[in-house]
Amino acid sequence: MSKKLLIVESPTKEKTIAHYLGPDFIVKSSVGHIRDLPKKSDAIKITKVGENQWKFDPIYVVSEEKKKVVAGLKAAVKDVDAVYLASDPDREGEAIAWHLQEILKKVAPDKPFYRVTYNEITKNAVQNAVQHPGAVNLSLVDAQQARRILDRIVGYKVSPLLWSNISCPNSKTLSAGRVQSVALRLLVERQRAIEAFVPEPYYVLGVEAEKGSYPSFVARLARIDEKKPEITSRQMADNTLLDLSGSKLVVADVKAQKRRRRPVPPFMTSSMQQAASSFLAMSPGRTMKVAQQLFEMGLITYMRTDSFNVSEDARQAAKNFIVNAFGANYYPEKPNFYNNPKSQVKDGGAHEAIRPTDVQKTPQNCGLSGAEFKLYDLIWRRFVASQMIEAQTTIRTAVFEPRKLGIAHAYSFSASTTDIDFDGFLKVLKLPTHKPTSDTGETEEEDDDVAALPPLTVGEELTVIRWVSDEKLTKGPKHYTEASLVKALEDNGVGRPSTYAATVETLKLRKYAVSEKRQLTPTPDRGILVSDWLTKKLDPLFNVGFTAQMEANLDRIEANEESMNEMLSAFYATFLKELETTETPPPEQRQIDLVLDLLSEVTTWKAPLKINNRVYDDHAFVDKTRAQYAKHKTLTAKQLDILVRLAMVYKEQIHDIDQRLADVGLSSAVPPSAPKADMDVVAYCFEVLDRIGGMMSNPFLKSLREQFEQGRLLTMKQLSVLARTVGDNATHLPDVDEIRQKLVKFVPDGFKNNVVDPAVVELLSLLDHVQTWRPVIQKGRKKYDDHDFIESLKEQYDRRHSLSARQMMALKRVIEAYQDQIPDYEKYQKLYDLSAPAEKPKTTRRSRGGRKKRDEM
Repeated sequence: MSKKLLIVESPTKEKTIAHYLGPDFIVKSSVGHIRDLPKKSDAIKITKVGENQWKFDPIYVVSEEKKKVVAGLKAAVKDVDAVYLASDPDREGEAIAWHLQEILKKVAPDKPFYRVTYNEITKNAVQNAVQHPGAVNLSLVDAQQARRILDRIVGYKVSPLLWSNISCPNSKTLSAGRVQSVALRLLVERQRAIEAFVPEPYYVLGVEAEKGSYPSFVARLARIDEKKPEITSRQMADNTLLDLSGSKLVVADVKAQKRRRRPVPPFMTSSMQQAASSFLAMSPGRTMKVAQQLFEMGLITYMRTDSFNVSEDARQAAKNFIVNAFGANYYPEKPNFYNNPKSQVKDGGAHEAIRPTDVQKTPQNCGLSGAEFKLYDLIWRRFVASQMIEAQTTIRTAVFEPRKLGIAHAYSFSASTTDIDFDGFLKVLKLPTHKPTSDTGETEEEDDDVAALPPLTVGEELTVIRWVSDEKLTKGPKHYTEASLVKALEDNGVGRPSTYAATVETLKLRKYAVSEKRQLTPTPDRGILVSDWLTKKLDPLFNVGFTAQMEANLDRIEANEESMNEMLSAFYATFLKELETTETPPPEQRQIDLVLDLLSEVTTWKAPLKINNRVYDDHAFVDKTRAQYAKHKTLTAKQLDILVRLAMVYKEQIHDIDQRLADVGLSSAVPPSAPKADMDVVAYCFEVLDRIGGMMSNPFLKSLREQFEQGRLLTMKQLSVLARTVGDNATHLPDVDEIRQKLVKFVPDGFKNNVVDPAVVELLSLLDHVQTWRPVIQKGRKKYDDHDFIESLKEQYDRRHSLSARQMMALKRVIEAYQDQIPDYEKYQKLYDLSAPAEKPKTTRRSRGGRKKRDEM
């Protein structure tokens, strides 16, 4: 009996697939890639063959940890009649198959090698693949090799430039990546937009009304004199409420609009990662690991895809399930098809969408738990819903007008509610009724939409419970989440389904970004420094457009429309030209000689400074550099820059230093802001901050302290901010005057003496009477806790003896909200310009999910 060898990627697939194929097959695993480029920089042989033309030959070696695996596969090949390469169905999988073939052909040159692919690990799919084998797709292999070569060239040529040009802790771990650096740039650009945004206040007005015994609802002010309201100050809001006070509320219009809501398509890689992040709080990396497990268990199709395709068999199985489970009216007259807007060929383009391999295996009967259950449930519901009929809804919108004698303006208020007439696909997929935000995937309430409206007819009068006003601030851009960064990369054509999760993980691993509360923030001392340098020096190579074009070119290789060497040569010509612009010429020998002569005049050196296990010794550093120069007769521009900075630190001991530096062209090497902060002064600042207490929760101060403790000198600008923070917050310390005297020279406009404002003290004390605080509200990522807010104001006031104008306004709003618990409120209302005592509402109603209405909307 002839034997055949089938090689898969993962050991976890071996037993299942061997069971499907029977005794004729031996199934073994390569455990992923068996060969890779060695870590040395000459792993790619680049040969010039013409003007702007090169030949790129990667040099592959068997990975050390895979030598035993390869030896086992070589032995197995000798005992079989044919070899089937069944690695994953994408570029990486095709490359693995090619590498296996290249290695194993050497020990079995006369035996046939076949390539088999399947999108799901089921008996039918695996057996069908083996019965219809093909050959390794060399266009796919070339596309993978080109990507690997591109990434290696960029990483190995650009990363050393970062090491020599950026000063930060562990600078040797800095790296540049073709896709990674563009993703980082997106984070940094968003960070800059967030920092530049200045929120502006505006006011949303509404009316809480009721009809008979029906629950109350809130309608939003939609028009003032037929124009959209623009209320930008408290005074305007108060004037409007005054004009509305005493008005009747009449139903002016009622409309009902029928809507059809089409089901969403099944998942592809990026949409699965985004949904898992939004609904399951799973990172893209975690999502892909769990999806890999589900794939290897035979529960879902291959999870790296950018296709919405569904096989005819899967479509028919879904139809049977839907009709049997929910009824024939839940299946459309014609099957649903979804068009992918991206027409390029990609490494997932020929695949199916991500779907359950057997729709009859519901999440509840698969024996899953934890993350595997949650993700499979999401995938199963999304697929089933994608094959169902659309949902039918009715949107009821009512318009209300206030009426009274002498009202100054014509106002109209509106409220809407959505009634589901037929749930359709929503029976399976419980989507939110509100639109998700573009960056976070989280839902936000729409002001005009209410939980329910009572039956209404035009002309009837409703009972006004109260006119309400809600102060808001305009919202600026938000930090990317891991999911929204994936979406941004996808929308811009940067990266591919197989690389999204790895790109995000690399940013965190390199400490270029941190993920807090699911938001990605670039780190100031690594991520932002690296991105700014790359943007300044190599902008054409690391912008979104160029990187997206590289992805499109890789697709052309895969489609056999361009050769690997042609594509790489076009890139390499641009790459070399851009690298030339970053080269810094070595310093002139006369400049080095002069600076070393200047430092030889220093007779009194600062004592060595020890921070953790590192010792910083100016004298020892100069002696070591002098010895290096004597041996090699050259220094780098960075070393010369450090020597010049040291000379400026000791300039009082060096005769005519400014003129002598100018004579060799170094007069501009050290601008006024260039000298670094004295480490002793920085250490003193942090000692005082520890005495003040409660300050190190500030992210900026925390980053400065980490920078200092890692031995990286602070700039004078950083010291100025640090010194001001210390002086401003040391007010309650007995030696505050001494502290400020030591630090005032680092604060350009000096410290301001904060005068104790008795009004603040009294206003804060009013809230000591409060016994019952409003419940804490969690709205998205924000938590509103009045008690915590007031305690933080007290803590700050104890330190600084002042509050900002905005904090004072917020304090007054809180006091107004608790006026019924404050004795003699009327007295303080007149004294501190608080709002007039509010009338007691007739009743306390619940709306919008059962949350009690507050004084603000």
